[in-house]
Amino acid sequence: MHLYIKYYIIPLITASVIFGILMGGHWMWLGFGILCIVVIGGDAILGEDTSIPKYNYPRLLEVPLHLALPTIFLLLVSLAWACGRGTQDFLGISNFLSRFFNYDFLTARNESSWIDYLGAVIGTGFMVGGYGTNTAHELIHRIKDRSSMMEGRWLLSFSCNADFSIEHVYGHHVTVGTDADPATAKKGENVYAFFIRSTVDGHISAWKLELERLRKNSCSIISTQNRMFTGYLMSLLWIGMFYAAGGTFGIVLFMSQAAFAKFLLEVVNYMEHYGLKRGPEEPVRPEHSWNTNKRMSGMVLFTLTRHSAHHEKPREKFWKLAPYVDAPQMPFGYLTTLLICLIPPIWYYVIAPGLDKWEKEYASV
Repeated sequence: MHLYIKYYIIPLITASVIFGILMGGHWMWLGFGILCIVVIGGDAILGEDTSIPKYNYPRLLEVPLHLALPTIFLLLVSLAWACGRGTQDFLGISNFLSRFFNYDFLTARNESSWIDYLGAVIGTGFMVGGYGTNTAHELIHRIKDRSSMMEGRWLLSFSCNADFSIEHVYGHHVTVGTDADPATAKKGENVYAFFIRSTVDGHISAWKLELERLRKNSCSIISTQNRMFTGYLMSLLWIGMFYAAGGTFGIVLFMSQAAFAKFLLEVVNYMEHYGLKRGPEEPVRPEHSWNTNKRMSGMVLFTLTRHSAHHEKPREKFWKLAPYVDAPQMPFGYLTTLLICLIPPIWYYVIAPGLDKWEKEYASV
């Protein structure tokens, strides 16, 4: 049973973020603290997992994926409620909770400082990116399943990421490792410059791909068939909800978590392909992605960590991905590596041995 339960860890961490936001004050840092302890500590203690278990009940593995949309929605509703001031009680949440808990939610919220809200934004951003976007990543690869595709797009709307379902599937997976790929970081490129380049170029690429699709299908640019426009409208719905809950402050809070979630996505792109080059005519192979089999990272990220296998077989369900222990290996688990990427000199030092080895064994361009 533990083979199934392990993938339910991330919804529970998301619940801790919701709890902290509703409690107000310094509690707003609770979810981020738990995330760091569970993921960084778990990777350090539990080591690696290179197994490929046989699952007799794969539907149980699908449940945490489909829990992502309602769970992240509840998270954003909680954050929207936290935008209020005075006696504002968005959707009557405080009144409802007070029936079950002897706690003054409104007073605690109203006494929260900017540093507390920073914790809420960081915690929410990590869950929107680490649970929402990551689940969307799994779902949007199921291109023949319209409901999964739509579910994934709604999850991406929480971070105003309308382009990802287009550019990632039809752009990145085709051009990965080449100069044409916005999501492949060049050797020596720092994560902050990469974030700007990948965000801008990826969005432009998505528009080009979508315009080409609309042209082939004889569809108007200004129509419900345009997935970029409909993606923008999805995000506008959440912006409207936050405005209704907290006015301008609500919009600032929503956009802050969305920008942070988007930044996290690009940091992950950065560390998954940093410095690994591929010729345009060369097939995509396991050595064109940084891989890790850290057990806890794999649990909370639905084995996105086995990225080498994902790029080799992008339609493969997450629980079937091979570990590829001979592929280029990240120095640490995902969250630890992500934090290291934020300090470029340390990142260059840490990744240098692995990249030097890769260049000797695989570099062809």
